[in-house]
Amino acid sequence: MKKKILFFEPSNLLRKALFDQMSMVQSFEIFDAFSLEEIILQNKSSTSDLIIIGTDNEAHSFFSINQFIQGTDLKSKILFMVDPSTSIRSEFEESLATNYYIKKPFRVQNLVKKISAILAKISTSIDVAHNIGPFVFYPIKKIIIFGDQAKIELTEKEVDILRCLINSGEEYVDKEKLLKQVWNYNSDVTTHTLETHIYRLRQKLEIDQSIPRLIISKGGGFTIRSI
Repeated sequence: MKKKILFFEPSNLLRKALFDQMSMVQSFEIFDAFSLEEIILQNKSSTSDLIIIGTDNEAHSFFSINQFIQGTDLKSKILFMVDPSTSIRSEFEESLATNYYIKKPFRVQNLVKKISAILAKISTSIDVAHNIGPFVFYPIKKIIIFGDQAKIELTEKEVDILRCLINSGEEYVDKEKLLKQVWNYNSDVTTHTLETHIYRLRQKLEIDQSIPRLIISKGGGFTIRSI
């Protein structure tokens, strides 16, 4: 499944160049933000796997950005693209205890490697639990637990589908986007394959498949809700 990356860079020229390059990486799904405030708004509607923020030596210095972030409830990890003039002071070192950085200038290949390494570290560091109605979903363990009852095992694709629906918040995800994110445009995969996986997920989650309460379909798309 593609990793969602929210990207902000104060330099318009550099932002466009990096955005175009990173968008070519098949495992990344890049979303552009044009301000720090937009990062907060976009991340509220759909949580990102990683946020990349560029700094400069003017209005968007590392220290002003870090101060802005401290006043928010951002929970995603951040990769700072730090202006070379930034000095390593105690505030900077403290932030790097929980986030990451790469110093400008850098080669795009090195940035991509850095991003991939961070995403791999994040995905294996903790198995975040998600509540889906009466169930608790553990993506890394590929299981769902219902109260004190036995664990329900999930396939890799079922986990990816649930992750995609959860990351989309309350928005409906159309079939094309699910096929893109879960199967990465595999030409052998059809909407019938997706519908079969949704059917099997409903068998595991729904009390009555004829009246879905957790995996909801509408207008050719799907969403997941907690009730």
